[in-house]
Amino acid sequence: MGRTIDQDVHAAFVEFKAKEDDKCMSVQCIYCQQIRAKNTSRQKQHLLECPGLQNNPNAPRPEPSPEDRIGAVNGFRTPSVSHTSNAPLSNGIASGSTPIQGLTNGTSMPPQGGNTTPTQRQPPKPNKTPKTTPGSSLPAPPLDDVHAAFVEFRAKEEDKCLSVQCIYCNQIRAKNTSRQRQHLLECATYQNVMKESIPANNLLHRFDEGDVARSLALPTPTLELDFRMSIKVNPKIGVGSGLFGHRDWVSIVGGQWAGRWGKGIVIVSLSLSLLDLCGDVVLMARQPGGQDSQLVVKDLATHSDASYLLQTNDDPPAYITARHKGWRSGPKEVLERLNDPTVADTVPANQYKFRMTVEFETGDERYAFLNTCLWMASGSRRTGEIIYDAYRVG
Repeated sequence: MGRTIDQDVHAAFVEFKAKEDDKCMSVQCIYCQQIRAKNTSRQKQHLLECPGLQNNPNAPRPEPSPEDRIGAVNGFRTPSVSHTSNAPLSNGIASGSTPIQGLTNGTSMPPQGGNTTPTQRQPPKPNKTPKTTPGSSLPAPPLDDVHAAFVEFRAKEEDKCLSVQCIYCNQIRAKNTSRQRQHLLECATYQNVMKESIPANNLLHRFDEGDVARSLALPTPTLELDFRMSIKVNPKIGVGSGLFGHRDWVSIVGGQWAGRWGKGIVIVSLSLSLLDLCGDVVLMARQPGGQDSQLVVKDLATHSDASYLLQTNDDPPAYITARHKGWRSGPKEVLERLNDPTVADTVPANQYKFRMTVEFETGDERYAFLNTCLWMASGSRRTGEIIYDAYRVG
């Protein structure tokens, strides 16, 4: 008489293949989520020791009935099988059928290929819908973080497939990068750790729990030195007191620049005022090529808003309009020395702060990429000259 595999054992496990190229199947217990190799005897033994099953009194037990017992409890039983086939086999199973299909003990069994279990013993299936977690707005973790979040191990020495355990919630999963990443997206402990690692959540004040802005991970901008600028200026002209402070006007008369993407000069504009015409010679008057409008407040901190024109060394050259805005601040006594032309060049740049943003605009296709860039600059104020390093924000 042929023996059938205990249906309770099969119903308690979900089969899966850890990798597409794996030859062996793995199973996961639906009660405790532990992963085992697909082996009926070991699955049977696991259920006898499974704490999750013991805590579920309504779950079917894999113990065979007394009349079907064969020696020790081994997960198999001998059902009473009857058939009506005209060509019975010696083991009592009709030709062309499987042992499960030949059962006539009052329970209608589905075909084995359907991956279903008897209706009266249908176990709860794992929920495959994505879980909604407070950190669901976090991006998918990169591959390095996925690998770092799991510890690999071999459940048994003879197992061919490796398993992994999440270091945040201790759950065991098959070694599969896609499933490990999906697990981290649903792991509440991991999500909480990632939220705490968001810099904005370490500020003195933070968003309320549950707010999207509390759990949204944002990239940190980078700064990369892109070019150095030297701007020649005339002595400042005091305009007088305004609504917000003292106004100064500084005209830009030239300069130069050099960096990663080019080199050139700060040019002066040409006013096409005809002064004299001698044959084919046209004389033109030169006007300053830019200006810096400055606002000085009570503590001598100075706001700078400058516009000027750049020319590249290309042939033909490209023209780029530049604008920088920022503040020059520091101790009042240092700023007093900085405003004194006789000693300004002796003041080290690290004794005050001269920080500004820089933006470019050009219609030349060769330098069109500059139109969407942003720079943060750190500068030095000298007599007749402003020098700054510009760092592109990435």
